[in-house]
Amino acid sequence: MTRRLVGLGLLVAMAVLYVGITLPARRVRDESRAAFAQRREERERLRVDVARLERRASEVRVGTPDDAAAAARALRLSLLAATHGLGISDVQIASHPERLGTTAARGRLVGTGRQPDVLRTAGRLAHPDSGVLLERLELALRPEGIRMEADAVSVRAGSPPDDGPPYGGGS
Repeated sequence: MTRRLVGLGLLVAMAVLYVGITLPARRVRDESRAAFAQRREERERLRVDVARLERRASEVRVGTPDDAAAAARALRLSLLAATHGLGISDVQIASHPERLGTTAARGRLVGTGRQPDVLRTAGRLAHPDSGVLLERLELALRPEGIRMEADAVSVRAGSPPDDGPPYGGGS
């Protein structure tokens, strides 16, 4: 009889400890996990915002010069700025001035990298503030990563750009 009472007493004590300590501790743990996840998402959002603002602040704002050589240099800087801070390797940048027409300079950017980096580079080039107009963008899967080839032009100051591609690409 005393063994049964002692066993029952231990069972009741265990139930009281479970309800009094374990369940509240689990609730606190779950709330802490949720708060941590929320802070992590907020930190990630802020990190993205800071990166975007830093990129915007460091971007080279290119106003196309009238001088043909200066236009080619400005286009080269714009192409280089598109790769800044991204994991693009085997980068080749070339630009040359155009003497006639509305095009001030033509350039080419070739590079290889991971898909997110290559797509960010292409997005930077396509952005209206980049100072360039994309003529051609080609992406190819290679063993070393995604290879990007982009042909771009800069427009002379005072010359409106052409109507662009027939599909109305843009944002």
